[in-house]
Amino acid sequence: MEAFLDHFAERSRAEQAWLREVHAAVRDRLHALAGASLDLSVEQLAEAVVWRVERTVGSSARALPVSHRCVSVSELLSRQRTPCFSSLTWSTNQYREWAREAEQALPNHRALARTSLLLIGFLCDGRSSGQCDGFWRVRDASGSVYCETLKSSPHWLGKLMLFPTWSYIPQDAPEPGKKAEGYLELIGSPVCVTPEPTAFDPGWTPSEVIGVKKAARLLRQRGSGGMCVCVGGEVSVVCPLLVIGGKRFFCFILVEEDRAVPVLVTDPERVYWRQCVDVAQCVCVSALRVCSLRGRAGHRVLSVTSQSHLRSYPRAREPDDTLSDTRTQSQSDTHSETHTSCTNKQTQSVSDSHSQSIVGSHTLETHEEQDTHQEQESEGEVVQAGAGASHSVHPVRTKLSKIINYRGRITSVLNEEAGLYEIDGKVGLCLAYQPQRKWGGGALRPGAEIELHNVHFLFRPSLVCPDVVLCACLRSSISVMNFSPLTSKVMTLRSDNPLLCYLLERNLSVSEYLWLSYCYTAVMERLSPRWVCAARVCVVAGRVLQCVLQHDEKRQEKRDIYREMLQDPHTCPLTQYRVNSPSVALCSVRELCDWMESESWACLSLSSLLPSSAPYLTRVELNPLLSWSAHMTTLRGRSQPALLVGVVQVSSSRATLRLVDQTAAVDCVCVEATQAGGQHTAINTAWIGCLVCVRQCTLVMERFLKTDFPSWKHLDQPKYITHRHCRVYIQVCVDDLHILSPTAAMTAVLREGQRGGEDRMKEGERSCPPPPDRRPAAQQRRGGAEGGMERSEGSEREECYVLPPVRRKRKRGVEETNERQASRPRDLGHHGNDPRAAESSSVPCDPCVSLLFRLDAKHGVAFRNVQTSSEAQGLTLSFVAKATCLGNAQRWDGDPRNRRVEEREMGGATEIELQFVDLCVRWFPLLQSGSVYRLTALHTQDVSVLSGSSVPVRGGVTLLSSPSLLMQPEWRIHSVTPSIPTAQPEVGGVMSVSRVLYSSCASDIVSFYGVISKRITLQEEKGREPAVQSLIDIKDASVELDLRVRLTVQDAEAPDRSVQVYLDLSRTPYIPALLPGATVQLLHFQRRVSVVRNVYCWSLPISCVTVTGLGSVKPHPPPPLVHLGVWTLAKAEQSIVGQITVHVVCVLFLRLQWVCSFCGSVFRQATCTRSCPPCDSTSAVFQAEAKVAVEDGTGEAQVWFSTETVAKLLLLAVPEWEGLQRHIRSKGHLRVYARARSMVCDTNPDDPVVQYLCCLCSSSTVCRQVTLTCKLRSHKPEKAQLRNMCRGDREFITKFPHPLQLKCTDLHTHTHSTQ
Repeated sequence: MEAFLDHFAERSRAEQAWLREVHAAVRDRLHALAGASLDLSVEQLAEAVVWRVERTVGSSARALPVSHRCVSVSELLSRQRTPCFSSLTWSTNQYREWAREAEQALPNHRALARTSLLLIGFLCDGRSSGQCDGFWRVRDASGSVYCETLKSSPHWLGKLMLFPTWSYIPQDAPEPGKKAEGYLELIGSPVCVTPEPTAFDPGWTPSEVIGVKKAARLLRQRGSGGMCVCVGGEVSVVCPLLVIGGKRFFCFILVEEDRAVPVLVTDPERVYWRQCVDVAQCVCVSALRVCSLRGRAGHRVLSVTSQSHLRSYPRAREPDDTLSDTRTQSQSDTHSETHTSCTNKQTQSVSDSHSQSIVGSHTLETHEEQDTHQEQESEGEVVQAGAGASHSVHPVRTKLSKIINYRGRITSVLNEEAGLYEIDGKVGLCLAYQPQRKWGGGALRPGAEIELHNVHFLFRPSLVCPDVVLCACLRSSISVMNFSPLTSKVMTLRSDNPLLCYLLERNLSVSEYLWLSYCYTAVMERLSPRWVCAARVCVVAGRVLQCVLQHDEKRQEKRDIYREMLQDPHTCPLTQYRVNSPSVALCSVRELCDWMESESWACLSLSSLLPSSAPYLTRVELNPLLSWSAHMTTLRGRSQPALLVGVVQVSSSRATLRLVDQTAAVDCVCVEATQAGGQHTAINTAWIGCLVCVRQCTLVMERFLKTDFPSWKHLDQPKYITHRHCRVYIQVCVDDLHILSPTAAMTAVLREGQRGGEDRMKEGERSCPPPPDRRPAAQQRRGGAEGGMERSEGSEREECYVLPPVRRKRKRGVEETNERQASRPRDLGHHGNDPRAAESSSVPCDPCVSLLFRLDAKHGVAFRNVQTSSEAQGLTLSFVAKATCLGNAQRWDGDPRNRRVEEREMGGATEIELQFVDLCVRWFPLLQSGSVYRLTALHTQDVSVLSGSSVPVRGGVTLLSSPSLLMQPEWRIHSVTPSIPTAQPEVGGVMSVSRVLYSSCASDIVSFYGVISKRITLQEEKGREPAVQSLIDIKDASVELDLRVRLTVQDAEAPDRSVQVYLDLSRTPYIPALLPGATVQLLHFQRRVSVVRNVYCWSLPISCVTVTGLGSVKPHPPPPLVHLGVWTLAKAEQSIVGQITVHVVCVLFLRLQWVCSFCGSVFRQATCTRSCPPCDSTSAVFQAEAKVAVEDGTGEAQVWFSTETVAKLLLLAVPEWEGLQRHIRSKGHLRVYARARSMVCDTNPDDPVVQYLCCLCSSSTVCRQVTLTCKLRSHKPEKAQLRNMCRGDREFITKFPHPLQLKCTDLHTHTHSTQ
């Protein structure tokens, strides 16, 4: 070292110290690798390093960069954990300006931090370590690090280099247990420290070089195999580096005018050329051998040998350079029917499959405009999708892609694992159809400038990506022109990237892959790691994609890499693509709920909630009609159709089914289709915990308003709305749930269905050939859990989703598992089609006891004062179910779940009451009367825990109640599969609406079913405190404050008969789906008769409401034609609606008045007439009422007309009716009535209005034949009138019954009566 320092004796102390550090670095890390080959001592090598550093810095004073510390490769890898930038040649101002421009271009990123590190090492390709992988490294004695270069030369390999400007990007370890890695970005060209004096000998002379045209003729000649030639030409295509069977190779194509020859590089010591060959570069390659590809007879290529060399080659036509720096020429692929040919022959394609083009952003906009114009005009290209494909209502178009070149800047990494990036803020880039790059994106970080050659231009291939997407195939090349100056995280991808593996195995189209990557990200964010472990996210995403594409049988051919790279015309999976397919979004639960809430208020129209009589309603009548409304749509009814993925769970606070993900939860009302075409609510408990995809469902938004509108004229003033909120939930049929991952219980259900299908198939073989698929339709739709899916998520949700992922052995794909895991519980996907194999898989060996019972009846869920322990609990949600035990409790070595019933479980029948309290209330929506269940208590062998307790009997008292059993939160209930037909009793006591109305034997407590036709929210009772006010504040999400509703439930078979049902929902969790059109079962309601003899029902604390069918309100059939004589004799049928054709005998009275909309008093001029207390209201509404006598020959009746039908009765046009209202406003009110044969008025009989009305009511205009739709009017029964009747000389006292009282709802005048 002293001899070395003597050469720099005049240097300062700081420089002397820096020189010592350089000498030590050369001695320890460089001399051992280069000293022997260069025949240099340590001092000589150190002097060469210092001399090169001085020349690189370029300072006139020859000052040494003492601020730069020598760093080794191992130190860089182990200690540098943040991205950094280092430069020997840049000044501080240069760096700041560089960083400022980069941060202005992408404001959300920060520039790389600058460090002062001096890096010197050897450039190598891994041959020294036996790894000829084609990637370049920087190496010293301490280790090696991968590097990326902007431009490379094969002469750099093996040379000792000084790296003046570079960036280091560290990376985390790709998998636990592996060391962290990083890579270098060599911004400036490396400088050789010790250049060799000898010139490079290429091994050939220029006279031996042949052109591409001659080489192409040579390849077509017979007998040319094995010949070696030297070929020079321009590079037009550079294919990516491929690894097949452990062998690395790549190819590039040389062109000359209209001829092209492929060059295949398979020699391990030449694969590093991939870093040296660029598109538009002229090269010459020696010692190329003519050979044929195996399996492709007649297709010959030039192959590199061990004696081949690569060197630059002068251009044949410099003035006609087609790849100039302006790079504004554009071209089109001959496969694209939408592209026009080039106008200049000098820019025409060099082959049938591609043309010269490097397209700038302005040219890309031209492509975009062309495709947009063609989408609007070329209807002939539209290919209609299958009936269920993609769940899209839009047609699917198939287009051909264009091949272009493009240069831009990466602005965002959309999904590094999927190979998706964004360029210039508007263009997508997909690299999935190329081999996975080292370090994931590597140098493709935000801020990097790249140049793309021979990429496919796709316009709107998917709705989940930018409109323009550039996709790279095996013929495309990506070159980094400038590395990113910004700090960004780089992911180290696994060698078995699940997305890319799935792409290769399923051979997806680009539209399908873009949607798969979008689905992968969504599943990762919404379900992982709580329900789906990271290793299985791609499997779930693939199953969702198959659910979307389940009707699309068309699949692409298997990929042929040689055809993609070498064949002309060019064909690859990107040549053809579908526009905006699949056109469906994957919506999270939170997104869906937020959209539903915003949609519910956006589509709210208060006037649409009111009947036609709204202008005549007072405040008391108007506001209750606005207090509740519902809006319904479907997933397909949105602007963009959507799918919903989540886990089915039950809620103990709401007593409902829910669909949940990591963003939110939404209530579900589920029904199951019956074989008869109807619906019922016997939901199998096996659905709980299943990961499902909801393909179609009804989105329900119930709106609750508290309003104080004076009249209908004020509906446009929001100040009268004092409070509003909404409830959102979904209604779905289980047949529309696609199982993505079944639980062990659901696996057993599917297995039983498959076994039943096989049994039916065997029986059918004797009579007729079986159809291709004998599975039930519901199971075919759940194909994701059976044959349609190669794998399921596992038998138990806890095992599959919560525990860490199990190491899997790949055989044929990402879903192949190690067969040594056969002891784990599995579903049908693990056992193929053999149900016995699935049955043999053992369940967890956990001792338990079980009890088989049949549910006979259940009460409703309500807040009750239940004491389950010594601690005071107060009001708690609970319900009671009455059941019949079908046998004694049994011991098990493992959880039997829902397996088939064994003979030992049956025997005897005893009644028992099951009490469900607090957390156990979650079982409420799953328990249905008549179904058989297995109750299981885990972690015990004591059968007494499932024995009910009875109240002790003393003094000869007879006990009428059954033993009771308090359910525990950790107990489980499973639906038995298959059900036991002989054990299901008829559910007695459930009547129709007609029986509730007319049956004389109907008891006070009734259970019935029907269809909801109308729902009205009743007004709050003033001064009435909520029943559970202390719990409302805590559980406000499940209980509506002081909510009472009135349902009109019509008979399912006779829609003209209905009953009013009053529900108090302030004591129970809110019951969803009580909508018009829904079929409901109402159990344990009190039947009452009003003073006007109307039958109605009232809810009790034990009442239970179950929605058994979904649907919309069906149009009512026309009411039956009834004679008055028949109707008079059938007064018991209080709720009948009928149509009568009658003659109006006379008008008994007519009342017209303006009333105050607040208090209902008469309103005269512009003031209310109420004086005690005074009313200062300025709002009034007009009301009219009339009563007429009618007869039809069989009987007579009195018919009442309300405001909206009085005008029809009087045959007044709209102007006449409005004019009459104006005249009445000055008077306040007016009443005319019949006296004898004329109409009279008590006040001012000479008033022209009075005379007009009296004349009108007595005229034949009113007394005419009409057809009325009527119903019985609610009124107090009146006693029959006693009248004296004379017949001859005798006088009789006769009892006259009160006439039949009807209320008119619609009026139709016969045409001949008005002429």
